Amino acid sequence: MKKTKTSHAVLGIVLGVAIGIITLFTIFFALVFLFFMGGPAKTYKDIKDYPKIFNENGIRTGYITFPEEIPEGTLETEFYHKYRDTLFSPTVQTYLKCKYTDVAFKKEILRLENTSKTYGNRKEVLKRDDEGKYNYPAYIAVENAADTYEYALITGDNEIVYIFTMYGDEVSLGFDKKYLPSDYMTEEGKEFGSGFSIYYATVSKDSISEDYSRDPNPEVRSGHSVIIGDDMVVVGVKLTSEGREEIVQVSYFKDSGDIKNGTETEYHDLDGTIFVDLKADYDNYTATLSYEENGVTKTKIYP
Repeated sequence: MKKTKTSHAVLGIVLGVAIGIITLFTIFFALVFLFFMGGPAKTYKDIKDYPKIFNENGIRTGYITFPEEIPEGTLETEFYHKYRDTLFSPTVQTYLKCKYTDVAFKKEILRLENTSKTYGNRKEVLKRDDEGKYNYPAYIAVENAADTYEYALITGDNEIVYIFTMYGDEVSLGFDKKYLPSDYMTEEGKEFGSGFSIYYATVSKDSISEDYSRDPNPEVRSGHSVIIGDDMVVVGVKLTSEGREEIVQVSYFKDSGDIKNGTETEYHDLDGTIFVDLKADYDNYTATLSYEENGVTKTKIYP
């Protein structure tokens, strides 16, 4: 009898430990899932929630093909928006279908025809489908660029469908696949900077600026930098309408490797001049900035 009680006790301990381990693994995998997948997705289907799409975080779009608000003269709408805050970048899909009156439709087509973004002296317009990849006439803002698409389709008489996807696979889409291009999510579009995007603004050899807004004339800023020992000199610039880089600030970061105790000194004496070049002088522990002022190239040494 004593032996039986001992056996039961041991069995109980083993079962308890097993249940505890299973529980811990379940919690662990649930936490991992939440970490990578960001928890439950937000889903909107009521057209009253349409304005909310413009307030999501981390989305690589200004929804420039979509109407900023549902236009007057809209007779019918279908709406679907799903947002999940997944690791690194959110997973998003937005679908809007509008049936317009004759007047509202013509006005919306005119808006799409004239939609553009100007970066300095470079103007980007909505791309058209010249290769027959879409089942309907298309106005394209983003195509196969870092797993992102945005476009408007003329799907019928006075009818327009607006699509945005970011990391959206065909299986989980909340709208008909007939609205996708034939080469949707192919491999060549997965690298950052590939494909077409109206939002990209390459400014200098040192960096790429992006502007995810509806602003047709955004101010595009970038910078040039050199490291000298533990310090760094950074020249902030903005792109002019002539396509040149106007200096807006020069910064000297002392002990740039020490974020907590490092210091920054700003210089604004060259603001408004044109950037030419920035070179490090490792022997003298300085940086030489070449700039143009009133058509004359000059130099200044920092710090």
